[in-house]
Amino acid sequence: MKKKTVVLALLLLALAVAAAYLRYIPGHTPAGQAPLVNLDQAAFEQQFRAAATGPRVLVLLSPT
Repeated sequence: MKKKTVVLALLLLALAVAAAYLRYIPGHTPAGQAPLVNLDQAAFEQQFRAAATGPRVLVLLSPT
């Protein structure tokens, strides 16, 4: 029983460390590519309208 508890605790610790890493360590983009941003509705509309002179593609991805 004790071994099972230790393994479960280590697994939960590993998941917590991975989640913290993904949350707090900033990612990076390749050279020449604009950085990734989180868009709210106002920022999305502003960027969408700013690209009116060229083609615009809106893609919606769903995990289902």
